[in-house]
Amino acid sequence: LKYGTEHTDRNFDRVRRDVLISERLTRSQYVVDVLGHCGLSQLAPLGVGGTMSQLIDNSEDDEMDDTTKLKLATVAALGLADLHNIDGDGVPSVTHGDLKNNQYMMVDGTYKLGDFNRGRFLRKNRESGEPCSYTIGKNDAKYRSPEEYRYDELTAKIDVWALGSTIFRILTGETVWHGYKTKKAQKKIASTNAAPPLPDEFQVSSNNRIHDLLREVMYKMCFVGDPEKRASALEVAEFLKEKAAKDFGIESFEL
Repeated sequence: LKYGTEHTDRNFDRVRRDVLISERLTRSQYVVDVLGHCGLSQLAPLGVGGTMSQLIDNSEDDEMDDTTKLKLATVAALGLADLHNIDGDGVPSVTHGDLKNNQYMMVDGTYKLGDFNRGRFLRKNRESGEPCSYTIGKNDAKYRSPEEYRYDELTAKIDVWALGSTIFRILTGETVWHGYKTKKAQKKIASTNAAPPLPDEFQVSSNNRIHDLLREVMYKMCFVGDPEKRASALEVAEFLKEKAAKDFGIESFEL
């Protein structure tokens, strides 16, 4: 929500959700802290480094190095994994619902996830312990999952598809479905579970192990049409963190 937002019950509820989720996640080093809240206002740490989107946009003339790309992809996944595991039991009880690069803010040397006003709290089935599904009435843009554009029942796996779109922009510098009109892309995604096509220079292996790794994460873990077969945020985060340490010697994700 931006300054000047109308004082409505809907907007109060959106800020309430945002603040409650942020407060529950203050233990996470990959989520933006909340320091105070009143009405439509909230107090958070100063993000002097801007958003991840701004970093990518400002890197167009001076291409981002691959180590930075791997760090960004990993912290994006770690932030989402912490959000989904808000209760600490490994069962997702919150979804973000609007995951993209500009929801990550540079704070204290690390990009941290924030902006939870489109989030949803997931109830759990009393018998199975599994989270219940839910629906949303309007889904925009081109980075969302097939089930969102079909207006199916939704789960936390929608965020994992969006994480793939977030990593796509980190790797290529472009948003998904670049050059496609929004309605055409949405229809293609909804009807065929289509994953976004990579620019030619990223489609095949070029002996770049980081590019190969990020491509594997996107297309084998995130851009999976069946939500039941799609990886969890925790699986993606643990995979990237382990690969970063074992294959590239990266254990700190500060920039």
